[in-house]
Amino acid sequence: MIQKQAVQLRLLNDLSTKLQSLLDSEDFYQEVVNIIQSRFNYYCINIWTVEGESCTLQAQAGAYRSHLKIGHTLSIKQGITGAVIRGRKAYLSNDVTKDPHYTDLSLPVSTQSELCVPIIKDNEVLATLNVESDQGAAFDDDDRITLESVASQLAVVMTNRKIFTEARSFNKKLQQAVDEKTLELRRAHERILEQQRLLQKENKALKTLVSNDNRTMEIVGSSPAVLNILSMVDKIAPTHATVLIQGESGTGKELIARRLHLKSDRDAKPYVTVNCGALQEALLESELFGHEKGAFTGAVAQKMGLCETADGGTLFLDEIGEMSLGIQAKLLRFLQEGEFYRIGGKRPIKVDVRVISATNRDLEREVKESRFREDLFYRLNTITLRMPPLRKRKEDIPMLVDSFLKNSRFGGPSQQIKRIDPRVMEVFQNYDWPGNIRELQNTIERLKILAENNEIRLDDIPFTIRVPKARTEASDFTIDMPLEEVEKNHILRTLAYNHGNKTKTAQSLGITIKTLYNKLHRYGLVQTAPQGQAETQTAEPLHA
Repeated sequence: MIQKQAVQLRLLNDLSTKLQSLLDSEDFYQEVVNIIQSRFNYYCINIWTVEGESCTLQAQAGAYRSHLKIGHTLSIKQGITGAVIRGRKAYLSNDVTKDPHYTDLSLPVSTQSELCVPIIKDNEVLATLNVESDQGAAFDDDDRITLESVASQLAVVMTNRKIFTEARSFNKKLQQAVDEKTLELRRAHERILEQQRLLQKENKALKTLVSNDNRTMEIVGSSPAVLNILSMVDKIAPTHATVLIQGESGTGKELIARRLHLKSDRDAKPYVTVNCGALQEALLESELFGHEKGAFTGAVAQKMGLCETADGGTLFLDEIGEMSLGIQAKLLRFLQEGEFYRIGGKRPIKVDVRVISATNRDLEREVKESRFREDLFYRLNTITLRMPPLRKRKEDIPMLVDSFLKNSRFGGPSQQIKRIDPRVMEVFQNYDWPGNIRELQNTIERLKILAENNEIRLDDIPFTIRVPKARTEASDFTIDMPLEEVEKNHILRTLAYNHGNKTKTAQSLGITIKTLYNKLHRYGLVQTAPQGQAETQTAEPLHA
């Protein structure tokens, strides 16, 4: 008896350690049967799974193996197995010859005793575990308790196995959907590239016109910062050195790159621009290095990469800080060896390309934080040019404004601006322009379109520019600050809080709207309020 209990304990221990490892096994049920059979060597053991009104044989060992095949089905109204499924309780029969539930299935077997336990999870019978003996009175309550413990473990693992199988099936469907979409995108990309190849045929004929147009897009300004940059560009341009242009967005990095090309001996050769932040890794690699026909699903034709297109000329890599580490490694090899492989290609392609790159990121910090390769960084920045932000060259603002006003490319030739209120330029000079030249350009375009009577007035300027965000730090207040300055700051902060709505601001301050207009006029922010203006009128925001 003690020996039997020890075997039962070892069986439970074996199952608890092995069941989870069988979670994705295709022979899960047979492995379970084999573990149990290795301990007890039953006359017959099998597992039936329940599906609706029938149960299916999933695994077996012993006497039935020569007579029943895996997949055999029974009605749940048949035999001891059916009784257990319907009753949801274990069933022990130590003399099946007298048991009303037993059926021998017309098989030549010598079963005398049978023990069947249900495998239940959340009150649902998932399967049954059956053991049989060719001896009478072969099983007792210890056997029932042991098999019920086995069934409890199996119920948990079978539930987990079902969840695992469903998750794996979902992942397969998801991957299939992703593959289909990827193929669709690649085919669309191929069509775009085909159009690009057709346009390249026209490139030589249009190159002179394009070059002339590009020469008009010069860096505007005469500040020391700009003159220093242009001097450096003119000195660097005739060399073949790689150049890294760093600076905030909207400072004119691409214009500097184009000037480097036009001032070099490569100006008659291709100038190719790649936005590294606009393409995912696989598409960027294909864009840079090209691919061979059949290199991947959707590669229906050979594609020439932009590195090859730029042969003899200049390759401008914009937003290089957005490039993934995988592409960085391949770009590094290209810079070191002057050659590359198309995707799927076996032959190296050598080209003569000057590489200019630009980024608004701090690449030194990116290197320290392991987001950018250190060896590639040193390859790219043989010479580094740092573009000054507009707030560091405010003396250039009048020239930039004049250039944007006169150029029909910015805002169109909708009207000719004949006058600008001098206070407008003063406001521009006091604003920090976080968006740099691009923000100034967009502002001028909007003013050209919306200004009335061919004149840009102070009231036309967006409120966010006219009254920069009010400072709220305690350090802004000093004990010797004039009362008028304190009042002005408080009014401007209240106006900013109310998004420029003068009526709400006057109500918040406890003054009339006429008084508010008079004070704003004194600060130089609005013109004199109309006489007799109603104090209850709805004020328009100050912004355009």
